[in-house]
Amino acid sequence: MKQLLYIPFCIALLLSCKKDTMEAMNAPELLSVQGKWYLTAVEKNAIDGRNKVWEPIDLAKADTLIFRSDGVMLDTDGKPRCCAPGMLIINDQVMPVKPQVALPPNPLCVLVNCVNCPSWEIELSGPEMIVTPCNNQRLKYVR
Repeated sequence: MKQLLYIPFCIALLLSCKKDTMEAMNAPELLSVQGKWYLTAVEKNAIDGRNKVWEPIDLAKADTLIFRSDGVMLDTDGKPRCCAPGMLIINDQVMPVKPQVALPPNPLCVLVNCVNCPSWEIELSGPEMIVTPCNNQRLKYVR
């Protein structure tokens, strides 16, 4: 008699399981940041200390961010970026970064001492992106 009760229980258990969806991968916010971004300016305090100004970056020192459609950040050589956050807040929308494809190891990350930074805030408007990593100074990127 108990065996008859186990059958519906097992069926209900199997039907209640669901796989991770690819909603995060197809989210419009993540798709809008997908691609290469080039650092153009860094926000600095003005001399009076009240206003902040954007200081242009020399092209030789410019950083490049590459976002995949799942939110993973890559270096220019296609390896995962060291100290990348696990979550992106894009225009006030929280997007967890979940790699959909295995990432190759980055040997440079062994040499880096990462500070815990769980999320980056991103303000996106057209071809311009302003990134605030871990409440540090803001960085302006363009496509």
